[in-house]
Order: sequence, then C-alpha cells, then structure tokens
Amino acid sequence: MKRYAKYTKLATLSLVISMLPTLAACSDNGNSNSNSSNNGATANNNQAAVSNAPAANNSAKPTEMWKQKFDPPITITSAVVDDGASRGNAFKPGESMENNAMLKWMKDNMGIDVKYDFIVTKSEDYDTKMRLLLSSGGKLPDVFGTSGDILQSMLAANKLMPLDDAIEKYAHPEYKKMLEKFSYAMGEVKKDGHIYGIPAFFMGDEGTVMWVRKDWLDNLGLKAPTTLAEFQEVIKQFTENDPDKNGKNDTVGLAVPLKEGPWTWMGQTDAIVGALTDQMINTYDVRSFWNKGADGKLSYGAIHPDAKKYLETMKDWMSKGYIDKEAGIKDPMKTSELVASGKAGVIFGPFWMGDWPLSDASKVDPKADFEPFPLPAGPDGKFGRAEKPITAGFTVFNKDFKNIEAWFAYFNKMFAKGLEQEGDPYYDTRWQNGFLEGYDYVTVDGKVVKADFKENGVPEDKWPLKDGSKMDMRFMTTNILAGGVTTVPFSNDEPVKKFLADPNAEALTSREVDVKAMKRKQIEAAGVRINQGITEGKNYFTGPVTPTMKSKGQLLQKLATEAYLKIIYGEKPIEYFDEFVKEWLANGGQKITDEVNDWYAKNQ
Repeated sequence: MKRYAKYTKLATLSLVISMLPTLAACSDNGNSNSNSSNNGATANNNQAAVSNAPAANNSAKPTEMWKQKFDPPITITSAVVDDGASRGNAFKPGESMENNAMLKWMKDNMGIDVKYDFIVTKSEDYDTKMRLLLSSGGKLPDVFGTSGDILQSMLAANKLMPLDDAIEKYAHPEYKKMLEKFSYAMGEVKKDGHIYGIPAFFMGDEGTVMWVRKDWLDNLGLKAPTTLAEFQEVIKQFTENDPDKNGKNDTVGLAVPLKEGPWTWMGQTDAIVGALTDQMINTYDVRSFWNKGADGKLSYGAIHPDAKKYLETMKDWMSKGYIDKEAGIKDPMKTSELVASGKAGVIFGPFWMGDWPLSDASKVDPKADFEPFPLPAGPDGKFGRAEKPITAGFTVFNKDFKNIEAWFAYFNKMFAKGLEQEGDPYYDTRWQNGFLEGYDYVTVDGKVVKADFKENGVPEDKWPLKDGSKMDMRFMTTNILAGGVTTVPFSNDEPVKKFLADPNAEALTSREVDVKAMKRKQIEAAGVRINQGITEGKNYFTGPVTPTMKSKGQLLQKLATEAYLKIIYGEKPIEYFDEFVKEWLANGGQKITDEVNDWYAKNQ
C-alpha cells in the first residue's frame, strides 16, 4: 500500500481514534498504561486566572480566548484508545500519550494540564470502561469521545453537558459556520432541541470518480465514456475485444464489490445509481441512505421504485459478462486485487485510488494506465454520487465539567491552526512553519524545511526521526483532548486547484504540503471530482439507532442484500423487487420508517 492510501485510511483514522472507539475501522488504536485519577475534582475546583490575557470567565470573547494562559494551570481529564498503530509517528522515542512534547506545550503555553483517567489498547476495552462508569455511577472524564449506544445511554441518563451556550460564547466563528452548514449530520448528539457533542468532521472529499484503463481505450480506439450508453459500450469492448492484446479472453469491463451492496468505501456503484435516479441506495446498513422526498419525508432508498432502474442495468451487464461473475462474494479489497492483476478496465472510487491500488496494475503490465474521468450521465442527463460521511463521532463533556471555556481556548487554537488563514484573528504566524521545531519541521541556515529532509540537505542529526520522517503533530494537536475535531471539510480543494494549475508552485501551508505530496493522478482525480460540480446525495437520517433498527436491522440488511444479488444474478425477475419491498416493510421496515420520520420531524 502506498503513502497516500496509508494516510487516507490510517492517518485519517488517527484523527478520530479517540472520537469513535466503537467504530470498527478504528480497532487498531491504543497505547497502554491505565491512569485512573481524581484530577477532575481538581479541575472543577480550580479558579482560573490568566497571565498576559483576558480573565478566564464566562465573559471571555472567542477573539481573546485563544491567547489565554491559565494560571494556575487548569487540569482537564480525558480518556483515550491508543496502541500506537493508528496515530502514526506522533512521538519521538521515549515519549508516550502521558509524556510528550504536546502535553508539555499545552501546560507551558496554555496553562492546561491534561490527565488521562484511562488509556486502553483496544476499543472494546474503552467501551467496557465507559459502560461500567455509567452503570456504577462513577465519575466520567471531563472530556471524552463516544458514539452509538453508549452516547445514547449517557444522554438518557443526563450525564452530558448541553453545549448550545458554550458554542455561542466560545466557539471559533468559522467553526460555528461549519456547525450550521453541516447541522444535518449532527442528529446523534441532539436531544430536546439542544446539542450535546462537538463533531469530528471528516475531510469529505472522497466522492466517487470513474477510473478507466486509458491504455485499453487507446488499444481499442475508444474514448472515455460520458454517458451511460457509452459506458456500456466501453465495458462491452473491454470484456469481449481483448483490450490488453494478450490473445486471451481473460478481461472484464467493470470491477465492483457487490457483497456489501451498491455503497461501500471503494469500488462502489453510486455513480450508476446517480445516473438513473436521485435516490441513493445502501442495502448493507439500514441507517443509510434515507432520501428526502417532495413531501419532506424520508424514505429508504433501497426500497424506492427507482431502484429497479439500477437493478435492471446491473442485471443486464452481469448477464452479458461485463461485470466480474464473483462480484457478489467480493468486498472492496478482493475487488482491488482484480484491478491490480490487470484483469478489469473500469472501477469507481475515491481520488486516492490513483496511487493504491490502481498503480499496482503497472507491476503486472507496465503499460497499464488508469486515468480519472467524470462520472457518466444517464439517459435523462442525470449524474450523481453519494456523499461520504461528514462526521466521525463526537467529543462530549461531563455535565459537571466547570472549565468548558478552557477547552474551547484549546480547541480554537487547534482549529485556527487547521484553517491556516493569514489575517484570521486566531492565526499565529509562528505556526506557518509547523507546530514544534524538531518535530514537524526543522530550520537549517534560516530555511524552514517541512518534508524531504534528506533531499533538502538537512543533516541527519537534525532529522525529527532517524528514518528521515517527521512527527505527525496534527495527531497530537487534535487528539490530545478527545480530538479529531479540527479537520475542515473540503479544505484540500483549493490546494488541489493550485497544484493542478501549477505543479511546481511552492507549498505554503501544511495542507498544501500534503496535497503536493500526493501522486499526480490523485491530484488530477481530486480535480475531476471538484470540476464536475455534482451535488452529492445526502443521507438525511443521522440520528441514533432506532429501537427497531436494533432488533430488526440485521434481518433487513440480509433481506435487502440478498434480494439485490438474486435480481442482479438473474435468479429472480425484476418483479421480485416488489415482493422484497413488501417483505422488508412487514419485517420491521415500516416501523423503522415511522421511527426515522418521527426523529426527522423533531430534529430537522
């Protein structure tokens, strides 16, 4: 797996490990050393004064808070999952979650002393500890990450602090705008009209593009398809006309994993759905996609009549051999192996596929050339894709926490760093270089070097790590207090445009450094997504799992996934769809639909 694939799936996870300890994708988290303490009591009793800054009280303005240094230091307790794997290289040898440069910086520069009530190595252990604290009435950390059933149990037990007033008084103005823009994604932490959690925002820029073997197009004298009809002709030719010119009938047009339905993290077919209807479809999770109708109500996309258009199309392609016959038992990783082996000519997925896994095809065939193209339009001129999840869990606060303004002072400074905007009232010009010298940048002969230390002539004894890499201080700055909260959705877009226009332009911010470090095809693919200007289909249900989802969700997932595969593989006629819908509704689907719409009516 190449650099950016690792960054996408591991470093992105590192931004949320303390936010979503129950998320399956975050199971690689955690260091050790349990550290139970009563520091929360100290934090609650501290009377914060501020040196060289406005007083730390409820009248502090957000434009002043970021400058604060609390004196004496305020202790804030948290909890974290950390096994050292997902956070990447955030520490130098000898450092740990409890003893590192970021903790020292927090105390020395902000007067915030961070203590961990517990550090565990597995997300399951984190969940267990939180459940035990809740059931026993034990003291929760001041600040911590949670989601799912545990979050809902804490809300029901009134253990969490409502944040509406604190957000209004203390939050960074740009963050307030983000909360308003993406308010639809915050249903899980809304109760009785109040907000109880700070969301960790994902970048959100992994929307589907179409990856096509350009060398195969050239071999067959074809052009990249712009419509679904042209797309069908391309995958037909890729299947039947020996596009790799090896004299064998061993290629397939479209690589797609159908084991988990139309929607997944790589190889998804939301582009085909979007070319035929505005109803996004996910059979593998009853929580999505819930689409909003003209009547303002939500309906489950997988049972909408328009889904037949998708099923008829996929069934036709499967019957003609344009789709891998084993697609129904393949997940995204298995499908990527088909692509990497040089046996498939088209796959849909995120921009980062331009490195891993698509570059692996050239190891088999040096001429292999996957290029990114805009999504094809359907017969009615439609084109579309699904929106990737925009949040990754929530930071919540013990209802008895007394120093919420101190947390926001920390948060505003971290968020401002993420903005990297000259002239912003929160912008600290020292941070243009990086965060800590010797960690994520070095200075040599007056020149700031942020990456490629060897190539830039930095002596080995000044490298942050012996292998020439640097510390990923963004992990620590955003996760030290249950973070992952400073990612600004789509903030890669402007750097992408910059380096598309001039690949040799100087990277002036850490965000630009990241984008410039991408493979050229990744940048080009990101540009394809941006330039096509698609309004992505949203999942309008973002609330907690409903009671019937808990009891019937797995059954309904099985019904939907199996029904789709039976139709696509020709085991059942398209008319079977109507029978499936009736069965889905009768087995809890109607009740879930009622629950979802009841939630939506109260929370939209």
